[in-house]
Amino acid sequence: MRIIYQDGKLLVSLTRDEVTKVNNEIGSPVELDIGNLPMLHEDITKAATYYLKHMQVKKELSESKQDE
Repeated sequence: MRIIYQDGKLLVSLTRDEVTKVNNEIGSPVELDIGNLPMLHEDITKAATYYLKHMQVKKELSESKQDE
Protein backbone atom coordinates (compact mmCIF):
# COMPACT_ATOMS: atom_id res chain seq x y z
CA MET A 1 0.00 0.00 0.00
CA ARG A 2 1.18 3.49 -0.85
CA ILE A 3 -0.44 6.87 -0.23
CA ILE A 4 0.14 9.57 -2.86
CA TYR A 5 -0.87 13.22 -3.25
CA GLN A 6 -1.19 14.02 -6.95
CA ASP A 7 -3.00 16.76 -8.85
CA GLY A 8 -4.88 17.90 -5.77
CA LYS A 9 -6.08 14.39 -4.90
CA LEU A 10 -5.10 11.92 -2.19
CA LEU A 11 -4.65 8.51 -3.81
CA VAL A 12 -4.03 5.01 -2.50
CA SER A 13 -2.18 2.34 -4.45
CA LEU A 14 -2.85 -1.27 -3.47
CA THR A 15 -1.37 -4.59 -4.52
CA ARG A 16 -3.70 -7.29 -5.86
CA ASP A 17 -3.50 -9.12 -2.53
CA GLU A 18 -4.43 -5.95 -0.63
CA VAL A 19 -7.38 -5.29 -2.95
CA THR A 20 -8.62 -8.85 -2.49
CA LYS A 21 -8.28 -8.62 1.28
CA VAL A 22 -10.14 -5.28 1.41
CA ASN A 23 -12.82 -6.58 -0.96
CA ASN A 24 -13.35 -9.69 1.16
CA GLU A 25 -13.79 -7.59 4.31
CA ILE A 26 -15.96 -4.76 2.98
CA GLY A 27 -17.19 -2.52 5.78
CA SER A 28 -14.72 -3.88 8.31
CA PRO A 29 -11.30 -2.69 9.39
CA VAL A 30 -8.57 -4.53 7.49
CA GLU A 31 -5.27 -5.39 9.12
CA LEU A 32 -2.22 -3.94 7.42
CA ASP A 33 1.30 -5.26 7.72
CA ILE A 34 2.77 -3.24 10.62
CA GLY A 35 6.09 -3.30 8.77
CA ASN A 36 4.55 -0.83 6.29
CA LEU A 37 4.09 1.78 9.01
CA PRO A 38 7.39 3.66 8.42
CA MET A 39 6.72 3.82 4.66
CA LEU A 40 3.09 4.91 5.18
CA HIS A 41 4.23 7.55 7.67
CA GLU A 42 6.65 8.88 5.05
CA ASP A 43 3.92 8.80 2.38
CA ILE A 44 1.45 10.71 4.58
CA THR A 45 4.11 13.24 5.60
CA LYS A 46 4.97 13.89 1.95
CA ALA A 47 1.31 14.10 0.94
CA ALA A 48 0.53 16.56 3.74
CA THR A 49 3.58 18.69 2.89
CA TYR A 50 2.73 18.82 -0.82
CA TYR A 51 -0.93 19.57 -0.07
CA LEU A 52 -0.11 22.38 2.36
CA LYS A 53 2.37 23.91 -0.12
CA HIS A 54 -0.25 23.65 -2.88
CA MET A 55 -2.85 25.36 -0.69
CA GLN A 56 -0.39 28.10 0.31
CA VAL A 57 0.41 28.84 -3.35
CA LYS A 58 -3.31 29.00 -4.20
CA LYS A 59 -3.89 31.36 -1.27
CA GLU A 60 -1.00 33.62 -2.28
CA LEU A 61 -2.17 33.72 -5.90
CA SER A 62 -5.69 34.55 -4.78
CA GLU A 63 -4.42 37.33 -2.52
CA SER A 64 -2.21 38.79 -5.25
CA LYS A 65 -5.18 38.90 -7.66
CA GLN A 66 -7.23 40.75 -5.03
CA ASP A 67 -4.44 43.31 -4.62
CA GLU A 68 -4.56 44.21 -8.32
